[in-house]
Amino acid sequence: MLKKMSILMLVLALSSALMLSGLAQAQGQGSSGDLFRIINNLDTSAASLRRGDSDSAKNYIGLAFQDYIANFSSSVAEVNSSLDEQIKNKFAAVYQTPVESEIISLRADVSKATSLVGVYLSPLFEYSIFVILGISLAVSFFVTLITKKMVNWELVKQNKEKIAAFQKEYREAMKKRDMKLVHKLQLQQPEINKLMMQNTSQTMKPSIIYMIPLFVLWVALNHFFKGWVVAWLPFVRIDLPFIGPLVVFGVGWWYFITYLGFSQIFRKVVIGD
Repeated sequence: MLKKMSILMLVLALSSALMLSGLAQAQGQGSSGDLFRIINNLDTSAASLRRGDSDSAKNYIGLAFQDYIANFSSSVAEVNSSLDEQIKNKFAAVYQTPVESEIISLRADVSKATSLVGVYLSPLFEYSIFVILGISLAVSFFVTLITKKMVNWELVKQNKEKIAAFQKEYREAMKKRDMKLVHKLQLQQPEINKLMMQNTSQTMKPSIIYMIPLFVLWVALNHFFKGWVVAWLPFVRIDLPFIGPLVVFGVGWWYFITYLGFSQIFRKVVIGD
């Protein structure tokens, strides 16, 4: 009984806040943009939990609840009042005690409810993991073709062989403590450095063409998807130096990782490097 009363009080409090802010005027007029905000806030709340920040999780749940009450609750209640009540109760419960599995369940309920009133997420968001994957594949293939055309790969290959042979001989000379040979090889070091710089210059040459377009595309994708969670890590988190805990793949991370992966594959297949 006490739990039901607390849930009711939370629903009433948030509903009152909506009315005071004028958001309630738009009740029942939800759009795919409103649904995007709700789902995105729920995903962000679950991500905050993975980072150990329950206060932020509650904040995002509260924002999602406000959007749901303002834009969907009345229209959903007309179609399926029990589902609307279930969603409001879940919102109140996860706001009090955020749990990732319950947030994900609530996310599914909200999507189901809005579909009953004809509101869906754009396929670009719904299938963002594959959309970004496709963009990464196309871009990495295009960049690989440019790189193949602009770089003298025969020269790069020859230089690599000379550098590898020098390094192998130098290691063996050091291992055998053959100082006479070591001194001889050290005299060749400037030439080897020149070959290394030549290879760097060759492989960096195409970046003049594709670096700016790639950066513009990365900025555009981040602006369009607005912090959308593209993919969840199969485990809770990875603690990265200088960056902090990585718990989900947003657009930037997912694009970066898939682009690097496809680039390595195409480099082997198309260029043979």
